[in-house]
Amino acid sequence: MSRGLVLFIVAAAAASAQAAYSACYLALSDARNAVEKTASPACSPQYTADIEKFMANPNCSYFAKLYDAATCDPIVARFSKCMVKAAKLLQGGNTFNDAAFKATTLLNKCSADAKFIAAYPTCKNSTMKYMNLNRLFQCLMKAVY
Repeated sequence: MSRGLVLFIVAAAAASAQAAYSACYLALSDARNAVEKTASPACSPQYTADIEKFMANPNCSYFAKLYDAATCDPIVARFSKCMVKAAKLLQGGNTFNDAAFKATTLLNKCSADAKFIAAYPTCKNSTMKYMNLNRLFQCLMKAVY
């Protein structure tokens, strides 16, 4: 009986460990929340009209089945760039600072995550044309989940 109980506990612990979020996923989630908490208040008041236009378009919901990046990202491009700048991720030439994002924002917690490493170039290329940091977080979180 005790052997069966030990096997059950081991199996339950293994299942629990599989269901746990990776350190990279947690770092992405924490970083997204921190950026929202600090950068969004700095930028939202200036770009209220853009944000309202974005939110009024049903294809612009980050949770829409088919997010229309070609239409939606330009609507909030100025707000997005402000967020990237406020998060101290904008470097010379108005480009996204990959090194700062990985080292400072994510605290290097994703540097060894194979899923993150594989997804990062695709996620960055599909979201940073208009500096859409929110979509970058969403893309990476989906990839490492």
